Amino acid sequence: MKRQYTGSHQRPPVAARAGAVAALEAFLLPLEGLRLLMRERSLWGVAAVPLALSVLACVGAVAAVLGQTDALYGLATGWMPVLVADRWFEWLWVAPARALLALLGWLAVGLLAALALVLAFALASLAAAPFHELLSRRVEALVTGTVAEAEAGSLAGALRDAGRSVLEELRRLVFFLSAQGGLVLAGILVPGAALLVPPAVLLLTMLFLPLDYASPLLDRRRLLRFRDKRRWVLGHVPAMVGFGAAALLVCLVPGLNLLAMPVLVVGGTLLALRHPPASPS
Repeated sequence: MKRQYTGSHQRPPVAARAGAVAALEAFLLPLEGLRLLMRERSLWGVAAVPLALSVLACVGAVAAVLGQTDALYGLATGWMPVLVADRWFEWLWVAPARALLALLGWLAVGLLAALALVLAFALASLAAAPFHELLSRRVEALVTGTVAEAEAGSLAGALRDAGRSVLEELRRLVFFLSAQGGLVLAGILVPGAALLVPPAVLLLTMLFLPLDYASPLLDRRRLLRFRDKRRWVLGHVPAMVGFGAAALLVCLVPGLNLLAMPVLVVGGTLLALRHPPASPS
């Protein structure tokens, strides 16, 4: 009789393996973007403005979070019950429960701090949007040897393109804030939903980051509307979550977050090149 292997010895399905590989490859793209930035001097000039804005966004967000730590903790723990013990033996379960709630509270504070950093970089991206498009163009030319984009026009056309990139960035920012606000409001109004809000907010953030940093290439080609880009993200969830998780780490790791915007624009460009969206019919 043949022995049947089960549990951890059994190989995962092909689709699951493919999803895991796509997530890992996308997770490594910001690192590949950092190496490309350090190696190619032709990128340094156009990356200078996003780099400077990354530094300002990071320093401003960290200062705001450190100055409002108590307020953030109150916001994160306001929904939690206050546990008391009237008799000595009740501390046997009240003390561990209090410790667990305190741990959950500080984890929520960490999530709010991460969101503050992501939001700071998103706001800085408004000013850096035209430079993000230029950087994505240089990266595409280096990687593929050519640049696929809409026809370049006059100086007036270049100014219109710069304005369009800022408006597209503003649209993404409004979408992100609206979606996050809806989740927080649901956690306040729906009984029991508060426990589900932190993971939902984290997942939404990880899906927003590839949408935001791949968009300079997609906007430059003018092939996709905003809803088409959202469908593209949802059609490649493993890769998008992998890239989003790495992008979130880039935003949080001290020192590396000073380079966040140029690194993520390069990584997002590589992501869009390796997972090209289908043109809408």
